[in-house]
Amino acid sequence: MSRNTRPRLHWLIAAGLWLAAAPAQALDAIDMSLEDLLQVSIVSAPKFTENPDQIPSVVSIISAADIRLYGWRTLGAALRSLQGFNVTDDHTYAYGGVRGISQPGDYRPRQQILIDGQSMNDNIYASAPVDSAFPLDLGLIERIEVIRGPSAAIYGGDAMFGVINVVTRSGTSVGRVASLKLGSGADRRLRLSWGGQVGGADVLVSATSFGVHGRTLSVDDVNGDGSRRDLHRVGGEDGGQLFAKVRGSDWNFSLIHSKRERVVPTASYDTIADDHGHAETDTYTLLNLGKEWKLNAANTLHQRLYLGDYRYDGVFPYDYSADPAIADPRLMNVDLAKGSWWGIENRLVNTRWNGQRITLGIEYKSNWRQNQRNSDRGYGCVSTSGVSSDPCLNDQRSSQQVSVMAQDEIQIGSATLLTIGASYDHVSQFGSFWSPRLGVTHDAGQAGIFKLLYGTAFRVPSVYERYYTSPSFSYGNPALVPEKMRSLEVAWEKRFTQQSRLTASVYHFHIARMVTTDENGTTVNDGSKVEATGLELEYEQRWSNGSRLRTGYSIQHAADATRRFDNSPRHMVKANLGLPTGIPHLMAGLESQWISARTADYGTQKVPSYLLANLNLLYTPAGRPWEIALGIYNLFDRHYTDPVATDEILGARRWQIPQFGRSAMLRTTLHF
Repeated sequence: MSRNTRPRLHWLIAAGLWLAAAPAQALDAIDMSLEDLLQVSIVSAPKFTENPDQIPSVVSIISAADIRLYGWRTLGAALRSLQGFNVTDDHTYAYGGVRGISQPGDYRPRQQILIDGQSMNDNIYASAPVDSAFPLDLGLIERIEVIRGPSAAIYGGDAMFGVINVVTRSGTSVGRVASLKLGSGADRRLRLSWGGQVGGADVLVSATSFGVHGRTLSVDDVNGDGSRRDLHRVGGEDGGQLFAKVRGSDWNFSLIHSKRERVVPTASYDTIADDHGHAETDTYTLLNLGKEWKLNAANTLHQRLYLGDYRYDGVFPYDYSADPAIADPRLMNVDLAKGSWWGIENRLVNTRWNGQRITLGIEYKSNWRQNQRNSDRGYGCVSTSGVSSDPCLNDQRSSQQVSVMAQDEIQIGSATLLTIGASYDHVSQFGSFWSPRLGVTHDAGQAGIFKLLYGTAFRVPSVYERYYTSPSFSYGNPALVPEKMRSLEVAWEKRFTQQSRLTASVYHFHIARMVTTDENGTTVNDGSKVEATGLELEYEQRWSNGSRLRTGYSIQHAADATRRFDNSPRHMVKANLGLPTGIPHLMAGLESQWISARTADYGTQKVPSYLLANLNLLYTPAGRPWEIALGIYNLFDRHYTDPVATDEILGARRWQIPQFGRSAMLRTTLHF
């Protein structure tokens, strides 16, 4: 990132301190037992706050202790440790998929990612990053709540496959912290945080700055003849993050701002290979103000006002040395997207009747700016038909959405909870949608907890999927119509002791008119029904000496009428083991993942299976205000590749890209 584009964090920090105040006193789950962790009320207000046992969905909780023990560097690294999740990387972005739906290059994960209950999915691509573009430092995370299954009845259309809620730590649990990370590829990251009580409110302010030079990667299909070539500065990036929050007794405020610029020398979109002028930048700004009103003993009103802003800037160098009409042989194509939105939400929770909780909600969201622009610097637009002074794309949109929801949770006897919910959503340009949901949770005592969830969901095409079309890249399709999903899931959870549990779930869903791309790279509605079926098993155990284990197996099949989906592994086996090393205060976190073979290039190619192992050593001396950790990733230096969106590179068809070999990260944290 150039100096003039580096985030100006100093004035943002000052603004955060001046505004001073955010979300409720969060639990610090650093040393929580499995039993305690499973009793945490999840999904922060103003949505729903519930015990995981009572939610008719499979729930996973990743704690701050897990993040520290296993040395995860990104949100995607934490999520890929869970059953059913698959994360791939094309060295521009990482993509999070779930339950067999993870098509290469699909920016939209069909999940909502929340930070303290606020959605961060943008209104251009409807995406949410799981790599270093994620706008929050992982050191500020209290826990990650993962709720699988359709949640459109509560959270809207982007929650087809579930909700991921990132809960931040309280200011008093963080205190004053300086954290420094140094890693492979000249990776440097510094975080300064301050938290405490100010005027009776819990306050947290944190700033992070990072810079990565990147690494050298040998890649096929860059020269057009299939030969290998070294690309430099792969994964290089610069950026910063600011987080500020304040929480009073019944109100909260938060501010999130981040910027990441990624160098992309991989010749994607047929750009010049190994050209460090190819850079793509993502900037997020999110504001949230919430208030809780206790109307009477039976009624509580949650109100929230939120604002969001997302900006994408891409610069793509192309070789025009063979075109006499272009004076500059290195032509820079500039791609811009600007999305801004605001919304207001009201939810009334009523507990007047014994054994029953009724929630009524209404939300209005205005996407007042959804603009996309593409041009060739100095020319307007260069295409096969000549040079135009007009930009290649200049699309300006806006839209609105109104959502009304109702949910009733009815206690039947002492062991059964029935959940009935529905939402009515009206989306401009697409009309109205009903999303009913029915769930049953039954505690059968020694036999375990049984859960049944039937749900429906919808997803409207993003403005990128509908309107991004230029003379050289015909991607968008204005004729796209919304997707619709129906899902049925049955789960069983058995706790053998307070420190161990086994979870099994079987699911089946189908999606009508799923948005995908054809072999020309244009978005289309799949003419056949997409169906997916799977089984997920997970076992978790913790011991009194601090050891912990989470392991599991997934088998899944996702396909339409013609073929199995690309980048959809049939089998996944995962294990995370944390244990003392025998040296006082030194813990080892060992992680392994086996991903079976996947198809690519519209089912015509096959990407081999791989086994990946990571090791993290965490030293936390008793009574000392510091800790140190060393993470070694891809421990055995395995060579493996990920499927990527099919790309024509100088006449060669690229459908996979190699991933990094062994790397390391040293982290030190000082409390002062």
